[in-house]
Amino acid sequence: MDNLRCRQMLDRFLTFYDKASRENAGSERRFELWKQHYGFTYVPPGYERDQLAKEMLDYAWDKYSLVYEKIKYFESEPIKLYELLTSIKETLNYHEPIDLTVLYFVGTFETDPFIMKENEQYTLCFPVEVEWSDYKLIQELTRVVHCCKSGLAPSQTRTLGQLIFQEGIGLHTARAIMEDKKGSGIELFWNHEKCTKEPNRIMMNIIPHLNRTDYQALYSFTKGTGASGYEKEANYTGWILIKYLLTQGKNLSELAAIPNTEVDRYIENSLYSLLNHAYLTQPQE
Repeated sequence: MDNLRCRQMLDRFLTFYDKASRENAGSERRFELWKQHYGFTYVPPGYERDQLAKEMLDYAWDKYSLVYEKIKYFESEPIKLYELLTSIKETLNYHEPIDLTVLYFVGTFETDPFIMKENEQYTLCFPVEVEWSDYKLIQELTRVVHCCKSGLAPSQTRTLGQLIFQEGIGLHTARAIMEDKKGSGIELFWNHEKCTKEPNRIMMNIIPHLNRTDYQALYSFTKGTGASGYEKEANYTGWILIKYLLTQGKNLSELAAIPNTEVDRYIENSLYSLLNHAYLTQPQE
């Protein structure tokens, strides 16, 4: 049986925020209070923790008042989380128990959910200051199940190719689970992204970077600008690659079972196969 827990750091954040607001604290004092009462953030490898945390706090400070009530009255939904986790495990055909804590925290409006692992215990850290759809929640829970099944790393030590693979499986698992309610949601989402204009070029340009593990690469191909000049190039590559593999007779359970030691080679070969089959037609000028 899965061991699923919900924890939150929202009370600690509100203690910090209330104190800083009452003092009308400036940037330096505000950061002192942040470290004293809250101090939780995600710092990518290679960055100096205090410097980045202070810069992001300064960036987000004026926005917190707009979501104060949302943070104060946020309620976790453990039953919903358990039901979603069960559906994901069924979809990916994974039957081993999972030890998972979902930790709700306040980020800086630019913070994505992230996963930590210690021994065999996973922690999914989920920011609450922005609105997230159920698609995103399912995608992140899927990442945990996928890591359990394949042995893939949850975050920092993965390659760009592994990130692409996890993104694709997460998106298509979310679609499979949500299809009865709004199955076209993810397809419609991509209709608004500029990266869909040149899928073949994006895939060709991303292949030389598949084995990179540096944060600069992982960031530039997701939230930044990738090798083809678009945002979300890795996310979209994952979406179209898994879509292609599903049309070739694979299923999500089978794909999620590919061992971590084989994923990088499998992704590269599959991208070449997709390109060779001319699966996508470039738009004509």
